[in-house]
Amino acid sequence: MISIIIPVFNSAKTIREVHHRLIGVLKVCGEPYEIIAVDNGSTDESRKILQSLSPVTAVLLSKNFGENAALDAGFKMAIGDFIITIDGELACNPEDVLPVLKKLKEGFGAVSGWRKGRQGSLYARILSSIANAIISASTHVRLNDYSSSLKGYRREFIDGIQLLGNTSLFMPIFASDRGARVAEIPISASHGGRIRRRSVSDALCFLFDLVSVKFLLNYFSRPLRFFGSWAVFFGGLAVGAAIISIALKILHSTVIHPVLLPLVGVMFVILSIILFMLGFVTEILLRIYYERKDNAPYLIYEVLKNK
Repeated sequence: MISIIIPVFNSAKTIREVHHRLIGVLKVCGEPYEIIAVDNGSTDESRKILQSLSPVTAVLLSKNFGENAALDAGFKMAIGDFIITIDGELACNPEDVLPVLKKLKEGFGAVSGWRKGRQGSLYARILSSIANAIISASTHVRLNDYSSSLKGYRREFIDGIQLLGNTSLFMPIFASDRGARVAEIPISASHGGRIRRRSVSDALCFLFDLVSVKFLLNYFSRPLRFFGSWAVFFGGLAVGAAIISIALKILHSTVIHPVLLPLVGVMFVILSIILFMLGFVTEILLRIYYERKDNAPYLIYEVLKNK
């Protein structure tokens, strides 16, 4: 079965066309399918339009929790073996769902669309290229267009992943960490969609999310190792500062102020203790997380199924 997930926010002008074109594409496949449209607190006619479309499962969130929350709700609602995401604003062409599905059936666990030749300002293209290069270099999952909304996954490689913050951008990385083969295919560049302006704060949020993903992939199951390693490092610096301070005292050297090194050593000791305790507390929080894994930072107001 094929599950199509569409995050919707004030997409009244385009959602009918997206739905109509998806129906035409999915009928060609000749397989069972479902279309899940997650409305993220739209203030236009999007919700009313979704209620009139068929077939569709309309998931209505109580307010705008962000695209990440909409995708997470869609993933939890989907029951298909192949799950494909696409925006509701025609930033990607619905017809490109077919090549993504074909690649998934070849055995790839995650497939991402690469919008070659897409239009946009020089600033936006440069910023996007830098972001894609940083993600590829730091995660070793090399994609040219991480921000593409058209992505496909085999269920077994993403089932149970909880999306927090803005980590939906990195779903192919999570799938790869579970052993999936990741592919990227060129798709036609649609010139529709809402223009999203990027700012310095967006760039900082992106870097924070990337650091979060790296931590989740490498140390989420053993955070004490990460923080403990840094605690040992700063503890070693504290010991080194103490040894040098004692040596200078014995030699009556005044190269460094006699109070400076002990202060630095004490600072390193405090930092080492804080890091160790942070790792220990994180281990405890991790256990709590697994016990309450079904909790989500958003509220589903209503689910409507139009067959």
